[in-house]
Amino acid sequence: MTAGTILIVFSLFFLYAYNIYDFGFSPDPMSDEVEVVISDSLNIASSSDSSVFINGTILPNEGISNSLLSLEGVKMDHVLEITSSLKPYVDFRFLAAGEEIIVEMDQNNELVKSFSYKPNPVITHKLTRNVDGALEYELVSLPTEKRQRLLRGQISTTLNQALFDNHIEPSVAAEINGMLECIVNFRSDARKGDRFTVFLEESYFEGKKLKGGKVLLASFEGKRTGYKVAYLYTDPERNSAFNAHYTKKGEALINAGLRLPVDRVHVTSPYGYRIHPVTRSRTFHYGVDYRGRIGDPVYTVADGTVIYSGYDGLNGNKVVIKHKDKTQTFYLHLHKRLVQSGQKVKARQRIATIGNTGRSTGPHLHFSIRDPKGKWSNPMNKRMIATQKLEGERYARFINQMDDIDDMIREYIAKERKLTEYTLFHLGSDKFNTREIEIRPN
Repeated sequence: MTAGTILIVFSLFFLYAYNIYDFGFSPDPMSDEVEVVISDSLNIASSSDSSVFINGTILPNEGISNSLLSLEGVKMDHVLEITSSLKPYVDFRFLAAGEEIIVEMDQNNELVKSFSYKPNPVITHKLTRNVDGALEYELVSLPTEKRQRLLRGQISTTLNQALFDNHIEPSVAAEINGMLECIVNFRSDARKGDRFTVFLEESYFEGKKLKGGKVLLASFEGKRTGYKVAYLYTDPERNSAFNAHYTKKGEALINAGLRLPVDRVHVTSPYGYRIHPVTRSRTFHYGVDYRGRIGDPVYTVADGTVIYSGYDGLNGNKVVIKHKDKTQTFYLHLHKRLVQSGQKVKARQRIATIGNTGRSTGPHLHFSIRDPKGKWSNPMNKRMIATQKLEGERYARFINQMDDIDDMIREYIAKERKLTEYTLFHLGSDKFNTREIEIRPN
């Protein structure tokens, strides 16, 4: 055997031994067995990483807890972990039947790997298991196009029918109806031929309109009603209780409405059946839970007399107020109580601060209403406002916002006129006749 042959044989043997030891295996001439071991280990890793996806929707007249429990493979512990991780970020007032929910489980249906709630095609509220083992929240938002729409019409039958004829979806029509009914007496003053104007901001994704819309302005004009208008006020705080529609003078549209008990409105547990976060049983929740920080103010919703102020076991620090119509309102889990039994209080008076006392899993206000007959009622069905009139810095901001909306309407009309004139010119007509919208100073 020549020296060259010996060198080649030695090199091949060296490479073979190096590759085997590099993978951590002992030298074994049965290379097929080594390949089987590597392949099996990879398959096991792949199997342990596999997921089971469970798809569902928010059920009619049910909250997120009961909608999750209805899904096969989702257990009580999963529901409690998902809802407790989600509620600091999602206002449960706005859940709607048919909205998509997706639970990603491990292959044994023991651990939630992720959860997605999709109220529309562009928004996803996502929870993902992080390296520390907790479900971490992420808001996934796709870019949308904002478009304004100006609607002008006449009343021939009812306002609701007129809005329907202008292709206004029911939820937005209900909001417009509610606004105008506060400033116009339709039973006695509205007449056939009266005019209305609505200015909307709507969102589009990939050329398709998303559900809902923001009503920036709604006005009504008639022989008996005169000119009535309401504008949207937007506070810097997204969940501010002051976000609502007001007259040009900053007056609330609801004259006799209850006041909201908090400054920021974020509902973590609505009125109705739910999975109790402590007892883990399906029970009826006779109130509304508002998320807040310890020390945030709590207000009474109407004039009344304090009939209880003390500590009450499961309810923690508690205040109960009896109002003129014999209705009672309850404020639970408070941090500090600022009123005493027998004390007279005014609407929107600060009576306590938000806390985490009693049987509670986090800072919040439990607010409930009991009617004179002793029956609980849904606070979310009550028309509640933050203030009767905007004042100070808020009113100054509102004036600027009204000017901005008026400018947007003028710009919209100018574009509409230009487009119509261009169209008529190419149709061979020099006539252009449209009703101008008057932006009134008072």
